[in-house]
Amino acid sequence: MSRKSELINLLEGYKKQYAALQKQAAETRSSTAYTEEGRSQKIAKLVDGFASTAEQCHDRAVGLVEAALAAMSEKWRQGSTGKIQDAGYQAGLANTIKMLEMGAVREKEDIQNIIDSFTGDFNALAVIRKVLEQSGDEELAGCAALVPKDNREYSRRLLGQLKTNMDRDINIQAVRDALYSQHNQDFDPVPMGIEGMLQFITDRLDDNLELL
Repeated sequence: MSRKSELINLLEGYKKQYAALQKQAAETRSSTAYTEEGRSQKIAKLVDGFASTAEQCHDRAVGLVEAALAAMSEKWRQGSTGKIQDAGYQAGLANTIKMLEMGAVREKEDIQNIIDSFTGDFNALAVIRKVLEQSGDEELAGCAALVPKDNREYSRRLLGQLKTNMDRDINIQAVRDALYSQHNQDFDPVPMGIEGMLQFITDRLDDNLELL
C-alpha cells in the first residue's frame, strides 16, 4: 500500500470513529436517563476513552508525512549533490551547457529531451534554464519555460503545513473542545479539518506524498 493510500485510509477511519463518538455524545445529551451532572460525567468518560485513538492516529499520520519528507530529501540529494562526484555525468552536463550556449541545439523537441534527461537534478536544471533565458535567440529563450520549477521548498512548506493541521485537529484536546462546545454541536471543526486534509492529500499529492 502506498503512503498516500495508507494516510487516506487512516484519516477516513479516524473520521468514522469520531463520528461514532459524536453520536454517542449526542445521545447522552438527549437522554432522560441522566441528570445534568450525569450527562457531563458520561461524555467525559467517552472522551477519555477516545484519547488513545486520537493519539495513535496522530502519531501514525505524522509519521507517514515525516517518512515522505525524509524520502524526498534523500531523492533530491541523490538527484543533485549525489552526482557531483560523477565525472561522466558532469562532463555530459558541461557539454550540454556548451551546446546550448552556442545555439547548436535549436529544436524545441531536442531541448525538451535534454531537460528530461536531467530530471531530478535541480542544480543542473537551474543552469540550463539560466542559459536559455540569457540566449540572444528569442525562440531559445522561450524554451526556458520548459524547465520545471524547483518546487522543493514549496513541497516542504506544504507538507509542514499538513503536519501542523494534524497537530491541531487530531488530538484529544480538539475532541474535548468540540464535544463540550454548544456551538460546535452544529459546526464541528474536527471533521471539517480532517476532510480538508483528505482533499489536499487526494488532489495534490502522489502515492509517495510528493506534490503532483
